[in-house]
Amino acid sequence: MNRKDKVFEDNDPVVRAFEFNETVAHVFDDMAQRSIPQYKEVQSMVNTLALTFFQEGSRIYDLGCSTGTSIALLLQGLKEHGLEDYFIRGIDNSAPMCREAREKLSALDYDSSRVQIEEKDILDEPIENASVVIMNYTLQFIDPLHREKLIRKIYKGLNHNGVLLVSDKTLQTNTDISRIFVDNYYNMKRRNGYSELEIARKREALENVLIPYPIAEEEQLFRTCGFEAVDLFFTWYNFSSFVCLKKG
Repeated sequence: MNRKDKVFEDNDPVVRAFEFNETVAHVFDDMAQRSIPQYKEVQSMVNTLALTFFQEGSRIYDLGCSTGTSIALLLQGLKEHGLEDYFIRGIDNSAPMCREAREKLSALDYDSSRVQIEEKDILDEPIENASVVIMNYTLQFIDPLHREKLIRKIYKGLNHNGVLLVSDKTLQTNTDISRIFVDNYYNMKRRNGYSELEIARKREALENVLIPYPIAEEEQLFRTCGFEAVDLFFTWYNFSSFVCLKKG
């Protein structure tokens, strides 16, 4: 699906709040690759960690599964490891994203009875018999008032030695450092072909939609909700990935 992201190229004076609509879903893979630092590497790391902690007979949840990239990698990894007793639930509240995910997965050779892509709200869905829960750039879009309840639900639904894998944009505690990190992030987007107009318009569209936490605050959220071990497995300026292990 080599569709180029041109969502914010126009000069419409009205910049609407960002949403995962048909237009975004159609080009999301290109948008993610060009907008998220080391996107392929982070996906690869998430996949490796997920396969490491996966327990046969349990469930894997991808919350905010978007176009199904993580699930596609997991299916390949499970097959390579000869693992057949699994069930994957990909949940996203965007119908266009779910359609893109189903289309992507339709090209793969796997047991379709073991994978569900569902258009639902992750705040409402139960987490049960899980050894792995993935949230790639999802938590940052959840209303902060609902984040603790969601993480507590995930913790409760994880099996012993299960993991939550989270990647997010994060904040820095020092304003000078924060400015430098953001400048480097925008430089990355320029190198990836985005214009000043596109960068500015997307920044405005994401305001009050994507709400990042400082790294320490996000780590504390996971610990407060019960996770006994919380560590960073990737960081790039203002982006961070966490592995949260349930031992209780």
